[in-house]
Amino acid sequence: MMRNLSEFKMKLVHSRFEIIESTKFPEVPEWANGDRILTHQMVLFVMMGDGGLFHNGQYEALERDALYMFMPGDRVQICAQGEKPIQLYGVSFDRYALTNKTTNRMEYAREDFFPLQGRVKTVGNHTLRIIALLISLQGAKTGEPRHFQGQQLLLELLDGLLECTPTKSGDAAVRLQETIEYMLDHYQENIQMSEIAALGQFHPSYYSQIFKQIMKKTPIAFITDLRINKAKELLLTTKKPVSDIAASVGFNDEFYFSRRFKRKSGYSPSVFARKREMTTISLSSPYSDHLYTLGHIPRAAQIYRSIPMKTQELHLPEHASDPWNAGREIFMKVKPDLIVCKDNVLAKAQEHINDIAPIVSIPWSSQDIYQHMQTIAGLVHRQESAKHWLEEYERRAETWRKKLRGSVGSPTVALCVCRGRELRMYGARNIGHVFYRSLNLAAPDRISRQMKRYPAGTGFTWTSISPDEIQYYEADFLFIAVENASDKQRVFHWMRSNPFWSSHPAVRKQRVTFINWEKWMMYSPSGIQSQLDEAAYLLMLQR
Repeated sequence: MMRNLSEFKMKLVHSRFEIIESTKFPEVPEWANGDRILTHQMVLFVMMGDGGLFHNGQYEALERDALYMFMPGDRVQICAQGEKPIQLYGVSFDRYALTNKTTNRMEYAREDFFPLQGRVKTVGNHTLRIIALLISLQGAKTGEPRHFQGQQLLLELLDGLLECTPTKSGDAAVRLQETIEYMLDHYQENIQMSEIAALGQFHPSYYSQIFKQIMKKTPIAFITDLRINKAKELLLTTKKPVSDIAASVGFNDEFYFSRRFKRKSGYSPSVFARKREMTTISLSSPYSDHLYTLGHIPRAAQIYRSIPMKTQELHLPEHASDPWNAGREIFMKVKPDLIVCKDNVLAKAQEHINDIAPIVSIPWSSQDIYQHMQTIAGLVHRQESAKHWLEEYERRAETWRKKLRGSVGSPTVALCVCRGRELRMYGARNIGHVFYRSLNLAAPDRISRQMKRYPAGTGFTWTSISPDEIQYYEADFLFIAVENASDKQRVFHWMRSNPFWSSHPAVRKQRVTFINWEKWMMYSPSGIQSQLDEAAYLLMLQR
Protein backbone atom coordinates (compact mmCIF):
# COMPACT_ATOMS: atom_id res chain seq x y z
CA MET A 1 0.00 0.00 0.00
CA MET A 2 1.26 3.48 -0.83
CA ARG A 3 1.01 4.76 2.75
CA ASN A 4 2.96 1.77 4.06
CA LEU A 5 5.53 2.14 1.28
CA SER A 6 6.24 5.71 2.37
CA GLU A 7 6.66 4.52 5.96
CA PHE A 8 9.01 1.76 4.81
CA LYS A 9 11.14 4.21 2.82
CA MET A 10 11.55 6.31 5.95
CA LYS A 11 12.47 3.20 7.96
CA LEU A 12 14.96 2.19 5.27
CA VAL A 13 16.81 5.51 5.58
CA HIS A 14 17.31 4.93 9.32
CA SER A 15 18.39 1.29 8.92
CA ARG A 16 21.88 -0.16 9.18
CA PHE A 17 23.13 -2.91 6.89
CA GLU A 18 25.51 -5.80 7.27
CA ILE A 19 26.68 -6.89 3.83
CA ILE A 20 27.34 -10.61 4.08
CA GLU A 21 28.62 -11.17 0.56
CA SER A 22 28.73 -9.32 -2.74
CA THR A 23 30.17 -11.39 -5.53
CA LYS A 24 30.03 -12.69 -9.10
CA PHE A 25 28.87 -16.27 -9.66
CA PRO A 26 30.37 -17.79 -12.85
CA GLU A 27 28.11 -20.81 -12.35
CA VAL A 28 24.99 -21.75 -10.40
CA PRO A 29 25.89 -21.25 -6.70
CA GLU A 30 25.36 -24.00 -4.13
CA TRP A 31 22.63 -22.08 -2.31
CA ALA A 32 20.56 -22.10 -5.54
CA ASN A 33 20.16 -25.88 -5.80
CA GLY A 34 16.68 -25.84 -4.24
CA ASP A 35 17.70 -27.78 -1.12
CA ARG A 36 18.83 -24.87 1.00
CA ILE A 37 16.85 -22.16 2.72
CA LEU A 38 18.26 -18.66 2.39
CA THR A 39 19.35 -17.09 5.67
CA HIS A 40 19.83 -13.50 4.47
CA GLN A 41 18.13 -11.03 2.16
CA MET A 42 19.56 -11.16 -1.35
CA VAL A 43 19.54 -9.08 -4.51
CA LEU A 44 20.39 -11.27 -7.52
CA PHE A 45 21.13 -9.93 -11.00
CA VAL A 46 21.25 -12.16 -14.10
CA MET A 47 24.18 -10.94 -16.22
CA MET A 48 23.94 -13.72 -18.81
CA GLY A 49 22.81 -17.30 -19.30
CA ASP A 50 19.74 -19.31 -20.25
CA GLY A 51 17.59 -21.52 -18.06
CA GLY A 52 14.88 -21.37 -15.46
CA LEU A 53 14.41 -20.24 -11.88
CA PHE A 54 12.17 -21.76 -9.20
CA HIS A 55 11.33 -19.36 -6.36
CA ASN A 56 9.48 -21.14 -3.54
CA GLY A 57 8.23 -23.64 -6.10
CA GLN A 58 7.10 -21.06 -8.70
CA TYR A 59 8.86 -21.31 -12.06
CA GLU A 60 9.81 -18.63 -14.54
CA ALA A 61 12.29 -18.39 -17.38
CA LEU A 62 15.68 -16.94 -16.50
CA GLU A 63 16.22 -13.77 -18.54
CA ARG A 64 19.24 -11.60 -19.03
CA ASP A 65 19.21 -8.31 -17.07
CA ALA A 66 16.48 -9.55 -14.71
CA LEU A 67 16.74 -8.61 -11.03
CA TYR A 68 15.36 -10.65 -8.12
CA MET A 69 14.81 -9.92 -4.44
CA PHE A 70 14.84 -12.93 -2.11
CA MET A 71 14.07 -13.14 1.61
CA PRO A 72 15.36 -15.35 4.45
CA GLY A 73 13.36 -18.57 4.39
CA ASP A 74 13.06 -18.61 0.58
CA ARG A 75 14.11 -21.60 -1.51
CA VAL A 76 15.72 -20.82 -4.85
CA GLN A 77 16.66 -23.26 -7.60
CA ILE A 78 18.39 -22.09 -10.77
CA CYS A 79 18.61 -24.49 -13.70
CA ALA A 80 21.11 -23.59 -16.42
CA GLN A 81 20.34 -24.68 -19.98
CA GLY A 82 22.24 -24.58 -23.24
CA GLU A 83 25.91 -23.96 -23.84
CA LYS A 84 25.97 -20.29 -22.92
CA PRO A 85 27.71 -19.87 -19.53
CA ILE A 86 25.63 -18.46 -16.72
CA GLN A 87 26.83 -15.39 -14.83
CA LEU A 88 25.09 -13.93 -11.81
CA TYR A 89 25.81 -10.98 -9.53
CA GLY A 90 24.61 -11.36 -5.95
CA VAL A 91 24.49 -9.14 -2.86
CA SER A 92 23.37 -10.83 0.36
CA PHE A 93 22.81 -8.73 3.46
CA ASP A 94 20.94 -8.25 6.72
CA ARG A 95 19.03 -5.08 7.48
CA TYR A 96 18.76 -3.77 11.04
CA ALA A 97 15.90 -1.38 11.75
CA LEU A 98 16.09 1.31 14.42
CA THR A 99 13.90 0.12 17.32
CA ASN A 100 14.79 2.51 20.13
CA LYS A 101 16.57 5.84 20.35
CA THR A 102 17.57 7.78 23.46
CA THR A 103 19.93 10.67 24.07
CA ASN A 104 23.01 8.44 24.25
CA ARG A 105 21.95 5.12 22.73
CA MET A 106 20.38 3.68 19.60
CA GLU A 107 19.14 0.09 19.39
CA TYR A 108 18.62 -1.90 16.21
CA ALA A 109 16.95 -5.23 15.46
CA ARG A 110 17.23 -7.40 12.38
CA GLU A 111 14.18 -7.06 10.13
CA ASP A 112 13.61 -9.55 7.31
CA PHE A 113 11.18 -7.69 5.08
CA PHE A 114 11.15 -5.84 1.78
CA PRO A 115 7.94 -4.68 0.03
CA LEU A 116 8.97 -6.22 -3.30
CA GLN A 117 9.94 -9.87 -3.60
CA GLY A 118 10.73 -12.24 -6.44
CA ARG A 119 11.40 -10.66 -9.81
CA VAL A 120 11.55 -6.90 -9.46
CA LYS A 121 12.61 -5.22 -12.67
CA THR A 122 14.88 -5.13 -15.69
CA VAL A 123 18.09 -3.45 -14.64
CA GLY A 124 19.30 -0.15 -16.02
CA ASN A 125 22.91 0.99 -16.20
CA HIS A 126 22.71 2.90 -12.92
CA THR A 127 21.51 -0.13 -10.95
CA LEU A 128 24.13 -2.36 -12.56
CA ARG A 129 26.84 0.16 -11.70
CA ILE A 130 25.79 0.12 -8.02
CA ILE A 131 25.91 -3.69 -7.91
CA ALA A 132 29.36 -3.69 -9.54
CA LEU A 133 30.63 -1.16 -6.99
CA LEU A 134 29.28 -3.26 -4.13
CA ILE A 135 31.14 -6.28 -5.49
CA SER A 136 34.34 -4.23 -5.68
CA LEU A 137 33.94 -3.34 -1.98
CA GLN A 138 33.66 -6.98 -0.83
CA GLY A 139 35.76 -7.53 2.28
CA ALA A 140 35.59 -3.97 3.60
CA LYS A 141 35.95 -3.98 7.38
CA THR A 142 33.64 -2.21 9.81
CA GLY A 143 34.78 1.35 10.38
CA GLU A 144 36.69 1.68 7.11
CA PRO A 145 35.56 4.37 4.65
CA ARG A 146 34.82 1.59 2.14
CA HIS A 147 32.43 0.02 4.66
CA PHE A 148 30.39 3.23 4.92
CA GLN A 149 30.45 3.56 1.14
CA GLY A 150 28.98 0.06 0.87
CA GLN A 151 26.20 0.97 3.32
CA GLN A 152 25.27 4.01 1.24
CA LEU A 153 25.39 2.09 -2.04
CA LEU A 154 23.12 -0.66 -0.70
CA LEU A 155 20.64 1.94 0.56
CA GLU A 156 20.69 3.59 -2.88
CA LEU A 157 20.12 0.22 -4.57
CA LEU A 158 17.15 -0.72 -2.38
CA ASP A 159 15.61 2.73 -2.61
CA GLY A 160 15.86 2.48 -6.39
CA LEU A 161 14.06 -0.86 -6.39
CA LEU A 162 11.17 0.70 -4.48
CA GLU A 163 10.63 3.08 -7.36
CA CYS A 164 9.42 0.04 -9.32
CA THR A 165 6.11 0.00 -7.40
CA PRO A 166 2.97 0.95 -9.35
CA THR A 167 2.25 4.65 -9.66
CA LYS A 168 -0.93 6.25 -8.44
CA SER A 169 -2.14 7.24 -11.88
CA GLY A 170 -1.31 3.95 -13.58
CA ASP A 171 -2.80 1.30 -11.29
CA ALA A 172 -6.50 1.09 -10.42
CA ALA A 173 -5.86 -1.17 -7.41
CA VAL A 174 -3.48 1.37 -5.89
CA ARG A 175 -5.93 4.21 -6.49
CA LEU A 176 -8.74 2.16 -4.96
CA GLN A 177 -6.59 1.50 -1.90
CA GLU A 178 -5.99 5.21 -1.52
CA THR A 179 -9.74 5.80 -1.27
CA ILE A 180 -10.03 3.04 1.35
CA GLU A 181 -7.25 4.63 3.39
CA TYR A 182 -9.07 7.95 3.21
CA MET A 183 -12.26 6.36 4.55
CA LEU A 184 -10.31 4.67 7.35
CA ASP A 185 -8.95 8.05 8.40
CA HIS A 186 -12.18 10.06 7.94
CA TYR A 187 -15.01 7.58 8.61
CA GLN A 188 -16.54 9.85 11.29
CA GLU A 189 -16.99 12.70 8.80
CA ASN A 190 -19.79 13.32 6.30
CA ILE A 191 -18.19 11.58 3.32
CA GLN A 192 -19.70 11.97 -0.15
CA MET A 193 -19.10 9.03 -2.47
CA SER A 194 -18.67 11.33 -5.47
CA GLU A 195 -15.76 13.02 -3.67
CA ILE A 196 -14.17 9.67 -2.80
CA ALA A 197 -14.49 8.48 -6.40
CA ALA A 198 -12.85 11.70 -7.59
CA LEU A 199 -10.02 11.20 -5.10
CA GLY A 200 -9.23 7.87 -6.77
CA GLN A 201 -9.77 9.29 -10.27
CA PHE A 202 -12.78 7.01 -10.91
CA HIS A 203 -16.17 7.67 -12.44
CA PRO A 204 -18.67 7.31 -9.52
CA SER A 205 -20.59 4.37 -11.01
CA TYR A 206 -17.41 2.52 -11.99
CA TYR A 207 -15.92 3.22 -8.56
CA SER A 208 -18.87 1.56 -6.81
CA GLN A 209 -18.61 -1.39 -9.18
CA ILE A 210 -14.87 -2.01 -8.73
CA PHE A 211 -15.08 -1.39 -4.97
CA LYS A 212 -17.77 -4.06 -4.57
CA GLN A 213 -15.80 -6.46 -6.75
CA ILE A 214 -12.71 -6.17 -4.51
CA MET A 215 -14.23 -5.59 -1.05
CA LYS A 216 -17.44 -7.66 -1.48
CA LYS A 217 -19.58 -4.70 -0.38
CA THR A 218 -20.47 -1.21 -1.58
CA PRO A 219 -18.56 1.89 -0.43
CA ILE A 220 -21.63 3.02 1.57
CA ALA A 221 -21.83 -0.35 3.34
CA PHE A 222 -18.08 -0.18 4.02
CA ILE A 223 -18.38 3.20 5.72
CA THR A 224 -21.41 2.11 7.76
CA ASP A 225 -19.71 -1.12 8.88
CA LEU A 226 -16.58 0.80 9.77
CA ARG A 227 -18.55 3.22 11.95
CA ILE A 228 -20.49 0.44 13.70
CA ASN A 229 -17.32 -1.53 14.42
CA LYS A 230 -15.54 1.54 15.76
CA ALA A 231 -18.55 2.02 18.06
CA LYS A 232 -18.27 -1.61 19.21
CA GLU A 233 -14.61 -1.06 20.09
CA LEU A 234 -15.57 1.87 22.30
CA LEU A 235 -18.43 -0.06 23.91
CA LEU A 236 -16.02 -2.88 24.81
CA THR A 237 -13.11 -0.77 26.03
CA THR A 238 -14.65 2.38 27.55
CA LYS A 239 -17.56 3.43 29.75
CA LYS A 240 -18.63 6.31 27.53
CA PRO A 241 -22.38 6.88 27.19
CA VAL A 242 -23.99 5.70 23.95
CA SER A 243 -24.70 9.28 22.88
CA ASP A 244 -21.00 10.19 23.03
CA ILE A 245 -19.99 7.04 21.17
CA ALA A 246 -22.56 7.70 18.44
CA ALA A 247 -21.25 11.22 17.91
CA SER A 248 -17.61 10.09 17.87
CA VAL A 249 -18.22 7.66 14.99
CA GLY A 250 -20.22 10.04 12.81
CA PHE A 251 -23.88 9.69 13.95
CA ASN A 252 -25.50 12.93 15.10
CA ASP A 253 -28.71 11.19 16.18
CA GLU A 254 -28.31 8.67 19.03
CA PHE A 255 -31.61 6.93 18.25
CA TYR A 256 -30.81 6.57 14.55
CA PHE A 257 -27.40 5.17 15.56
CA SER A 258 -29.04 2.62 17.88
CA ARG A 259 -31.39 1.46 15.10
CA ARG A 260 -28.53 1.05 12.62
CA PHE A 261 -26.42 -0.68 15.26
CA LYS A 262 -29.15 -3.23 16.04
CA ARG A 263 -29.87 -3.82 12.35
CA LYS A 264 -26.19 -4.61 11.74
CA SER A 265 -25.36 -6.61 14.88
CA GLY A 266 -28.67 -7.97 16.12
CA TYR A 267 -28.23 -6.24 19.49
CA SER A 268 -28.77 -2.77 20.85
CA PRO A 269 -25.52 -0.98 21.85
CA SER A 270 -26.16 -1.47 25.59
CA VAL A 271 -26.90 -5.20 25.18
CA PHE A 272 -23.80 -5.72 23.01
CA ALA A 273 -21.59 -4.20 25.71
CA ARG A 274 -22.88 -6.81 28.20
CA LYS A 275 -22.80 -9.77 25.80
CA ARG A 276 -21.27 -12.78 27.58
CA GLU A 277 -20.54 -15.13 24.69
CA MET A 278 -18.33 -13.62 22.02
CA THR A 279 -17.32 -15.08 18.67
CA THR A 280 -13.67 -14.06 18.43
CA ILE A 281 -10.67 -14.10 16.13
CA SER A 282 -7.12 -13.66 17.43
CA LEU A 283 -4.45 -12.19 15.18
CA SER A 284 -1.56 -12.77 17.61
CA SER A 285 -0.28 -16.15 18.83
CA PRO A 286 0.29 -15.10 22.47
CA TYR A 287 -3.25 -13.78 22.78
CA SER A 288 -4.64 -16.92 21.15
CA ASP A 289 -2.95 -18.87 23.94
CA HIS A 290 -4.48 -16.55 26.55
CA LEU A 291 -7.96 -17.18 25.14
CA TYR A 292 -7.28 -20.93 25.04
CA THR A 293 -6.05 -20.91 28.66
CA LEU A 294 -9.19 -19.03 29.73
CA GLY A 295 -11.40 -21.69 28.14
CA HIS A 296 -12.41 -19.54 25.17
CA ILE A 297 -11.59 -20.98 21.74
CA PRO A 298 -11.39 -18.35 18.98
CA ARG A 299 -13.05 -19.33 15.72
CA ALA A 300 -9.85 -18.47 13.83
CA ALA A 301 -6.42 -17.57 15.15
CA GLN A 302 -2.71 -17.26 14.66
CA ILE A 303 -1.42 -20.06 16.89
CA TYR A 304 1.77 -21.56 18.26
CA ARG A 305 2.56 -24.99 16.86
CA SER A 306 2.80 -26.44 20.37
CA ILE A 307 -0.73 -25.39 21.42
CA PRO A 308 -3.31 -28.18 20.78
CA MET A 309 -6.04 -25.75 19.80
CA LYS A 310 -8.55 -26.86 17.18
CA THR A 311 -9.44 -23.78 15.19
CA GLN A 312 -9.00 -22.21 11.76
CA GLU A 313 -5.30 -21.29 11.63
CA LEU A 314 -4.42 -17.86 10.26
CA HIS A 315 -1.11 -17.01 8.63
CA LEU A 316 -0.58 -13.41 9.60
CA PRO A 317 2.28 -10.94 10.11
CA GLU A 318 4.29 -11.27 13.32
CA HIS A 319 5.59 -7.71 13.15
CA ALA A 320 4.46 -4.36 11.87
CA SER A 321 6.89 -4.54 8.95
CA ASP A 322 5.71 -7.97 7.77
CA PRO A 323 3.34 -8.12 4.78
CA TRP A 324 -0.37 -8.92 5.25
CA ASN A 325 -1.20 -11.91 3.06
CA ALA A 326 -4.48 -13.09 4.62
CA GLY A 327 -7.63 -12.80 2.52
CA ARG A 328 -10.85 -11.24 3.79
CA GLU A 329 -12.96 -14.33 3.09
CA ILE A 330 -12.26 -16.20 6.36
CA PHE A 331 -13.08 -13.10 8.42
CA MET A 332 -16.32 -12.48 6.55
CA LYS A 333 -17.30 -16.15 6.91
CA VAL A 334 -16.72 -16.26 10.69
CA LYS A 335 -18.51 -12.93 11.32
CA PRO A 336 -16.71 -12.34 14.63
CA ASP A 337 -18.01 -10.13 17.41
CA LEU A 338 -14.44 -9.22 18.31
CA ILE A 339 -10.93 -9.38 16.87
CA VAL A 340 -7.96 -9.11 19.26
CA CYS A 341 -4.35 -8.41 18.34
CA LYS A 342 -1.07 -6.95 19.52
CA ASP A 343 -0.71 -3.22 19.05
CA ASN A 344 2.17 -3.63 16.59
CA VAL A 345 -0.12 -5.19 13.95
CA LEU A 346 -3.17 -3.02 14.66
CA ALA A 347 -2.60 -0.63 11.75
CA LYS A 348 -2.44 -3.47 9.22
CA ALA A 349 -5.52 -5.15 10.70
CA GLN A 350 -7.50 -1.91 10.59
CA GLU A 351 -6.47 -1.34 7.00
CA HIS A 352 -7.64 -4.77 5.84
CA ILE A 353 -10.53 -5.94 8.05
CA ASN A 354 -11.84 -3.19 10.36
CA ASP A 355 -15.07 -2.99 8.37
CA ILE A 356 -15.71 -6.67 9.19
CA ALA A 357 -15.46 -6.56 12.99
CA PRO A 358 -14.26 -4.39 15.89
CA ILE A 359 -10.53 -4.73 16.53
CA VAL A 360 -9.16 -4.32 20.05
CA SER A 361 -5.40 -4.20 20.46
CA ILE A 362 -3.75 -5.14 23.74
CA PRO A 363 -0.45 -3.29 24.29
CA TRP A 364 2.42 -5.74 23.92
CA SER A 365 5.51 -4.08 25.39
CA SER A 366 3.89 -1.74 27.92
CA GLN A 367 1.96 -4.56 29.62
CA ASP A 368 3.34 -7.79 31.06
CA ILE A 369 1.87 -11.27 30.63
CA TYR A 370 -0.33 -10.95 33.71
CA GLN A 371 -1.84 -7.69 32.46
CA HIS A 372 -2.37 -9.28 29.04
CA MET A 373 -4.39 -12.05 30.68
CA GLN A 374 -6.50 -9.70 32.78
CA THR A 375 -7.25 -7.45 29.81
CA ILE A 376 -8.26 -10.35 27.57
CA ALA A 377 -10.27 -11.96 30.36
CA GLY A 378 -12.23 -8.72 30.73
CA LEU A 379 -13.06 -8.64 27.02
CA VAL A 380 -14.48 -12.19 26.97
CA HIS A 381 -15.87 -12.19 30.53
CA ARG A 382 -13.47 -14.80 31.91
CA GLN A 383 -12.19 -12.88 34.95
CA GLU A 384 -12.70 -15.79 37.35
CA SER A 385 -10.79 -18.16 35.05
CA ALA A 386 -7.92 -15.67 34.89
CA LYS A 387 -7.82 -15.30 38.67
CA HIS A 388 -7.74 -19.07 39.14
CA TRP A 389 -4.94 -19.57 36.60
CA LEU A 390 -2.79 -16.81 38.09
CA GLU A 391 -3.19 -18.21 41.61
CA GLU A 392 -2.31 -21.73 40.47
CA TYR A 393 0.75 -20.52 38.57
CA GLU A 394 2.01 -18.55 41.57
CA ARG A 395 1.60 -21.60 43.84
CA ARG A 396 3.61 -23.66 41.39
CA ALA A 397 6.33 -21.00 41.17
CA GLU A 398 6.56 -20.76 44.98
CA THR A 399 7.04 -24.52 45.23
CA TRP A 400 9.97 -24.33 42.82
CA ARG A 401 11.46 -21.29 44.56
CA LYS A 402 11.62 -23.22 47.85
CA LYS A 403 13.24 -26.24 46.19
CA LEU A 404 15.84 -24.10 44.42
CA ARG A 405 16.78 -22.17 47.55
CA GLY A 406 17.67 -25.45 49.20
CA SER A 407 19.42 -26.78 46.11
CA VAL A 408 21.33 -23.94 44.39
CA GLY A 409 20.92 -21.03 46.81
CA SER A 410 20.55 -17.59 45.24
CA PRO A 411 22.62 -17.65 42.04
CA THR A 412 22.85 -15.06 39.28
CA VAL A 413 21.63 -16.13 35.85
CA ALA A 414 22.50 -14.60 32.48
CA LEU A 415 20.15 -15.21 29.56
CA CYS A 416 21.46 -15.01 26.02
CA VAL A 417 19.94 -15.56 22.59
CA CYS A 418 22.22 -16.49 19.70
CA ARG A 419 20.24 -16.62 16.48
CA GLY A 420 21.94 -16.16 13.14
CA ARG A 421 24.25 -13.19 13.54
CA GLU A 422 22.25 -11.72 16.41
CA LEU A 423 23.46 -11.90 20.00
CA ARG A 424 21.14 -10.56 22.68
CA MET A 425 20.96 -10.45 26.47
CA TYR A 426 17.43 -10.67 27.86
CA GLY A 427 15.60 -9.09 30.76
CA ALA A 428 12.37 -10.18 32.46
CA ARG A 429 10.24 -10.80 29.35
CA ASN A 430 10.09 -13.77 26.99
CA ILE A 431 13.00 -16.04 27.95
CA GLY A 432 13.60 -14.05 31.15
CA HIS A 433 10.16 -14.18 32.75
CA VAL A 434 10.44 -17.48 34.61
CA PHE A 435 14.05 -16.90 35.73
CA TYR A 436 13.79 -13.32 36.97
CA ARG A 437 10.12 -13.02 37.96
CA SER A 438 8.73 -16.49 38.66
CA LEU A 439 11.87 -17.92 40.31
CA ASN A 440 13.17 -14.55 41.60
CA LEU A 441 16.74 -15.26 40.46
CA ALA A 442 19.25 -12.43 40.14
CA ALA A 443 20.29 -11.01 36.77
CA PRO A 444 23.73 -9.61 35.84
CA ASP A 445 24.17 -6.05 37.10
CA ARG A 446 23.77 -4.46 33.67
CA ILE A 447 20.50 -6.27 33.07
CA SER A 448 19.24 -5.45 36.58
CA ARG A 449 19.86 -1.74 36.04
CA GLN A 450 17.94 -1.83 32.76
CA MET A 451 14.99 -3.70 34.27
CA LYS A 452 14.69 -1.30 37.22
CA ARG A 453 13.94 1.57 34.85
CA TYR A 454 10.52 0.12 33.99
CA PRO A 455 7.56 -1.51 35.74
CA ALA A 456 8.14 -5.26 36.16
CA GLY A 457 8.09 -7.15 32.87
CA THR A 458 7.58 -4.10 30.66
CA GLY A 459 9.64 -1.69 28.61
CA PHE A 460 12.98 -3.47 28.47
CA THR A 461 13.10 -6.84 26.68
CA TRP A 462 16.66 -7.30 25.42
CA THR A 463 19.83 -5.54 24.39
CA SER A 464 22.13 -6.42 21.50
CA ILE A 465 25.77 -7.18 22.28
CA SER A 466 28.92 -8.12 20.42
CA PRO A 467 30.63 -11.43 21.34
CA ASP A 468 33.30 -9.57 23.35
CA GLU A 469 30.66 -7.83 25.48
CA ILE A 470 29.74 -11.08 27.22
CA GLN A 471 32.42 -10.03 29.74
CA TYR A 472 29.98 -7.44 31.13
CA TYR A 473 27.32 -10.05 31.93
CA GLU A 474 29.01 -12.30 34.46
CA ALA A 475 26.76 -14.82 36.22
CA ASP A 476 26.82 -18.20 37.95
CA PHE A 477 24.67 -19.77 35.23
CA LEU A 478 24.46 -18.97 31.53
CA PHE A 479 21.44 -20.10 29.50
CA ILE A 480 21.71 -19.68 25.73
CA ALA A 481 18.69 -20.00 23.44
CA VAL A 482 19.59 -21.17 19.92
CA GLU A 483 17.46 -21.90 16.88
CA ASN A 484 19.62 -24.50 15.14
CA ALA A 485 22.92 -26.41 15.20
CA SER A 486 24.80 -23.59 13.45
CA ASP A 487 23.91 -21.18 16.25
CA LYS A 488 25.14 -23.69 18.81
CA GLN A 489 28.42 -24.24 16.97
CA ARG A 490 28.97 -20.49 16.82
CA VAL A 491 28.73 -20.31 20.62
CA PHE A 492 31.10 -23.28 21.03
CA HIS A 493 33.58 -21.47 18.80
CA TRP A 494 33.44 -18.38 21.02
CA MET A 495 33.88 -20.46 24.16
CA ARG A 496 37.02 -22.04 22.67
CA SER A 497 38.62 -19.03 20.97
CA ASN A 498 37.29 -15.84 22.60
CA PRO A 499 38.98 -15.04 25.94
CA PHE A 500 35.94 -13.13 27.19
CA TRP A 501 33.79 -16.22 26.71
CA SER A 502 36.29 -18.75 28.01
CA SER A 503 36.83 -16.68 31.18
CA HIS A 504 33.11 -16.18 31.88
CA PRO A 505 32.33 -17.70 35.33
CA ALA A 506 29.55 -19.94 34.00
CA VAL A 507 31.77 -21.22 31.18
CA ARG A 508 34.68 -21.93 33.54
CA LYS A 509 32.40 -23.85 35.93
CA GLN A 510 30.65 -25.66 33.04
CA ARG A 511 27.30 -24.16 33.91
CA VAL A 512 26.25 -23.33 30.36
CA THR A 513 22.94 -24.71 29.12
CA PHE A 514 21.50 -24.52 25.61
CA ILE A 515 17.73 -24.19 25.32
CA ASN A 516 15.35 -24.20 22.36
CA TRP A 517 14.71 -20.72 20.98
CA GLU A 518 11.22 -21.42 19.63
CA LYS A 519 9.97 -22.86 22.92
CA TRP A 520 11.54 -20.22 25.12
CA MET A 521 10.37 -17.19 23.16
CA MET A 522 6.71 -18.02 23.90
CA TYR A 523 5.55 -15.23 26.19
CA SER A 524 2.12 -16.66 26.92
CA PRO A 525 0.45 -18.83 29.61
CA SER A 526 1.26 -22.24 28.10
CA GLY A 527 4.77 -21.04 27.36
CA ILE A 528 5.71 -19.89 30.85
CA GLN A 529 4.10 -22.96 32.43
CA SER A 530 6.40 -25.35 30.55
CA GLN A 531 9.39 -23.00 30.85
CA LEU A 532 8.98 -22.82 34.63
CA ASP A 533 9.36 -26.58 35.10
CA GLU A 534 12.21 -26.85 32.61
CA ALA A 535 14.16 -23.94 34.12
CA ALA A 536 13.94 -25.40 37.62
CA TYR A 537 14.98 -28.89 36.48
CA LEU A 538 17.96 -27.55 34.51
CA LEU A 539 19.19 -25.47 37.44
CA MET A 540 18.96 -28.40 39.83
CA LEU A 541 20.87 -30.64 37.42
CA GLN A 542 23.83 -28.22 37.47
CA ARG A 543 24.06 -27.62 41.20
